[in-house]
Amino acid sequence: MPAWLAWLLPVLLAPAGAIAWTAWSGRSRGPAGTEDTLQAHERFRKAFSEPVPRSSRPSRRPGPATRPAPRPPGRRDPRG
Repeated sequence: MPAWLAWLLPVLLAPAGAIAWTAWSGRSRGPAGTEDTLQAHERFRKAFSEPVPRSSRPSRRPGPATRPAPRPPGRRDPRG
C-alpha cells in the first residue's frame, strides 16, 4: 500500500463513517406502543418524585482569598 494512501484513507473514511452514522441514527422509526410509552412516562415521574439523596461528602468551603501575583521588577503598575 502506498504511503500516501495510508495517510489519505482516514481522511476519506472518517467523514463517510460520520455520514453513515448520522443517516442511521436519524432514520424514522415506527410508532411506539402505547403500553411502553405509558410505562416509560410513569418511570420518569417516579424518578422525579423521589427525593434526591444527600451526598455523604462534606461540603467544600471556599479557602482564603488569594493575593494577586507579584509584578516582575521594573514594570510599572498601569493603574498609577
